[in-house]
Amino acid sequence: MRMTPAVKVILIINVVLYVMAYWLTPMVPLDGHTDWFLNFNALHPIGGEGFAVYQYITYMFMHGGWWHLFFNMWSLMIFGNAVEQQVGTKRFYLYYILCGIGAALVNQLITWVGLINPAQLVGASGAIYGVMAAAAFFFPNAKLFIIPIPFPIKLKYLVGFYTVVEMYLGITSIDGVAHFAHLGGILVGAIILFIWRMQEKQRAQNSGYRSSTSGSHYQKDESSWKDWLGGKRKPKMRVTNVREMNFQDHQYNEQKRQDNEEIDRILDKIRKNGYQNLSEAEKATLFNASKKMRGEG
Repeated sequence: MRMTPAVKVILIINVVLYVMAYWLTPMVPLDGHTDWFLNFNALHPIGGEGFAVYQYITYMFMHGGWWHLFFNMWSLMIFGNAVEQQVGTKRFYLYYILCGIGAALVNQLITWVGLINPAQLVGASGAIYGVMAAAAFFFPNAKLFIIPIPFPIKLKYLVGFYTVVEMYLGITSIDGVAHFAHLGGILVGAIILFIWRMQEKQRAQNSGYRSSTSGSHYQKDESSWKDWLGGKRKPKMRVTNVREMNFQDHQYNEQKRQDNEEIDRILDKIRKNGYQNLSEAEKATLFNASKKMRGEG
């Protein structure tokens, strides 16, 4: 599986710090504690001994064991590559970190109200659940095989199912897993995605407007923002017949539907055969779709 830049960096950091926490620090004990590195970077309860603000970042790169690390990094590769291609590397870094911080804050809030007992928090799971939420947002109809389910399930249903399960386990379970941190990652991820969508809509509205009167639509001609600020020319209005406008809207919607079906097909091919087996045309299609999502094209 070919990894995108941010996913690769995050995975390497997690693996290196896991090695430092479990293989190297036992050789150099500090004050008699062989797990001092993990303890130093884990997120402690607010007000408790050892709590520090920097732990809101470092905790998400610590893990409680090999399988904890493996499943988180495997999930990061499955969902993170596609999400990073959609939002871009810089935005992905920001999204990942904010989801991790938000997951920790939600978990501490639930601890504060007394639903769960105070405990140290480690693991990338909160951030990973945020990435899963983003994958379901961008590719809701992409299908995955999840053991032991014998048939493929759409990503939007999978994330919805996980959300319900985590909520149930968070309330009823005492398994030591930070289920509310997982829910926090999904919640914060959803908020960020909602804000980004609103920003995209606002930019689209600022780039032009359409007002309806009886029989005609009005559209502002495109022009340089410097021209408008400098007052060098006034907005020019052109009138378009409603019938012509409806036909153009139909063409646009049909093309958009076909583009979405093609993206779904390519993503399904990546899931089955890997990114490296895509044709140059398919890679170009994914690249162009990513640019459009970031507002670059």
